Amino acid sequence: MERIKRIILSGLPLAIIGGLLYAGLFVKPRPVGKAVEQPLVERGDAFYGIALLPDGQMWAVGTNGKILHSDDAGQNWHRQGSPSHESLQDIAAWDARRAVAVGNEGVVLTTEDAGRSWAPAQAPKSAISNKLMRVHVSQDGSAWAVGSGGVLLRSRDYGKSWQSAAQGEDTAWNGIALDGLRGCVVGEFGRIRISNDAGESWTSVASPVKQSLMSVRFRDASHAVAVGLSGTVLLSDNGGASWAQAGKATQEDLLDVAWDGRQWIAVGDKGVVLVAGEDAGQWRLTRFAPLDRGWYTRVQAQGGKYYVAGSRLAVKDAAAL
Repeated sequence: MERIKRIILSGLPLAIIGGLLYAGLFVKPRPVGKAVEQPLVERGDAFYGIALLPDGQMWAVGTNGKILHSDDAGQNWHRQGSPSHESLQDIAAWDARRAVAVGNEGVVLTTEDAGRSWAPAQAPKSAISNKLMRVHVSQDGSAWAVGSGGVLLRSRDYGKSWQSAAQGEDTAWNGIALDGLRGCVVGEFGRIRISNDAGESWTSVASPVKQSLMSVRFRDASHAVAVGLSGTVLLSDNGGASWAQAGKATQEDLLDVAWDGRQWIAVGDKGVVLVAGEDAGQWRLTRFAPLDRGWYTRVQAQGGKYYVAGSRLAVKDAAAL
């Protein structure tokens, strides 16, 4: 009997090892419960660009190629698949089906099915630097994009193909606006170029500042506002041919400007919001909330509301400002 017990005990380690090997190779665990859904907005996310259509369709793009879509003007969002992990800096839409996004490393993404699928588009790359900052679209299917390395790109086919419209240089273009035949690009060191033929040719004009300009918008073919670092606000009443500096309402960086049909609004760093009347001569400092110290890179106006992107996505009634 003792001999039998010794034989059984001596074989136990081998039996245990064999059992573990069998379990590891052939017994697969079965998942219990539902997978945890990835949150729409995660810690560290920022959204640099937004596109808003009159019917309430809306996109927001930002860090790591993230694309969010809303069909009710930002009340509810859902995430769309992106083929790129590069941060997206801006987005613009022609209609509810067609949109284009641009970003770091010269990435350009387009959709023709309301964002259910996004495809990379081929665009010229700069030998100096590749970061596309802004994109502007027109209803004829054309689009413009600007960025680092002096990049100025044009598309005539809803973003599918792009051509360079300027030679590369070691400075950045940060903002672009077009109104009919009038066009304007603004960038580092206060640089400004304008076009009077819908972008077929561009001419440099004198700037009254050396601070980098970040955004420009037309109120009409004659009147435009550009904003930039250190609270810079420039005004033009002749289609961008000449510019004057408005009185400063803040020293904080201003990153975007928009015209809502009634007043101007500019947004920037540390929660700063500036508003001004039609002539843009006097600007008033305010905030979306008294303690807001976020930063905002884009603002769009529609239906009496302002929609902003930056350190967060937010909406504010224009009348409340």
